Amino acid sequence: MISIEVLNALQAQLPKLEWITSRVHIKRLSRDFYWFSPLLVPQLMDKQADLVVRPRDEAELTALVSACVSLAIPMTVRGGGTGNYGQAVPLAGGVVIDMTSCTALEWLCEGLVRVQAGMKIGELEERVRERCWELRCMPSTYRAASIGGLFAGGFGGIGSINYGPISAPGTVQCIRILTIEDRPQVLELSGEDLLVYHHTYGTNGILLDLELALAPARNWDEYLFDFDNIEAAYGFCRAMLDSTGIEKRELSLYDSRAASYFRDIPFSLLDGHFLVMALVAPHNRQSLVQLRAEYGGKQLWTQTFAEAKASGLTLMEHCWNHSTLQALKHDKGFTNLQTNYDSDRVLEQLAELKAQVADEVLIHLEFIRLANSQVLVTGLPLVRYSTDTRLAELMALHESLGIKINNSHTYMLEDGKHGGALSPAILASKAANDPHSLLNPGKIRPLEGCQ
Repeated sequence: MISIEVLNALQAQLPKLEWITSRVHIKRLSRDFYWFSPLLVPQLMDKQADLVVRPRDEAELTALVSACVSLAIPMTVRGGGTGNYGQAVPLAGGVVIDMTSCTALEWLCEGLVRVQAGMKIGELEERVRERCWELRCMPSTYRAASIGGLFAGGFGGIGSINYGPISAPGTVQCIRILTIEDRPQVLELSGEDLLVYHHTYGTNGILLDLELALAPARNWDEYLFDFDNIEAAYGFCRAMLDSTGIEKRELSLYDSRAASYFRDIPFSLLDGHFLVMALVAPHNRQSLVQLRAEYGGKQLWTQTFAEAKASGLTLMEHCWNHSTLQALKHDKGFTNLQTNYDSDRVLEQLAELKAQVADEVLIHLEFIRLANSQVLVTGLPLVRYSTDTRLAELMALHESLGIKINNSHTYMLEDGKHGGALSPAILASKAANDPHSLLNPGKIRPLEGCQ
């Protein structure tokens, strides 16, 4: 905790900023979705900031950073708080910088948009749709998540079946970063340089704004299909993935147990069957009917884009990480894993896993097309949690079968998606941009070059 005298001095230097001092609101804004992980709950539940502040523009943010550096106050940057690794949880107290008032759409032209990092993704989607564009990659948490948070802490989402994850070359074309110094500097980065700040939890600089490439908008139809075995369901998905003439925005696969928690949608799926969720362009309806019939599938439910907009019910909030959220509404005993399968051995890997874990791990697959056209079959399988030891055993079992685990049960940056070690470029940027180690401290181990 930072002393009252230091906190008062900070507020006295910047009296016009929007300070949040209510302990209830500070506690809420010091949390993200880390409670998805039963391992992270006891580690993070008592961590919170001393103050929260909402800068309204770059000038206020720059003045805030300068003042915090002069007073040696730790800072943790927050967007919508939808991450589930503890990215936005302040381990050392200090100030949480809530970026959700920095929401300007700076320009939009010819399939490119420049936007401040705090804008909610759902709002950005609506704004660009007014000009007949849509986002290339959008998480299921788009209503609350910020566009800066997606780049700093996210990966893939709706649209990744066409354009890859948010880090795919050409999607984010430029970013601006504020350094953590007495006199903060603004860095403008493009190409491979900007990837140094992707999925780094805001530890090596504050993301100010992004320039994003967009996709032509479609009024997507939404479908649920029933297949009586996983071979047919998976075969249909791979055929859909490879059908370049069928325009789609989302494609995912669930076993009947995982799908049983989608209780706000009127459909019935027999135990042991498999559900496929798809968003497909209206002009491809007939092609979709033919492909479904080829694999023996049955249509369970559908709605148009207009119907989804009118009802507020959309499959986009049942795929990706929302599948876990839907399950947790009804059963708090679940957590999830983040997995990457061998695209040539997915059915074999799932069969080997099923033979050892039965219904302890429930199937949820997502399909991504990478920049080199390579297929990435990833997943967010539901896991019936029992003990920390058993969860570690399940992760080790996946790895032994060749299923890569991106550990979502740690807040340490290098232990998650970065695979155990941070790149020299990330460590160098941390040392250069945050020389006093005040930005989101505690998320990177004190390795050489990161002091």
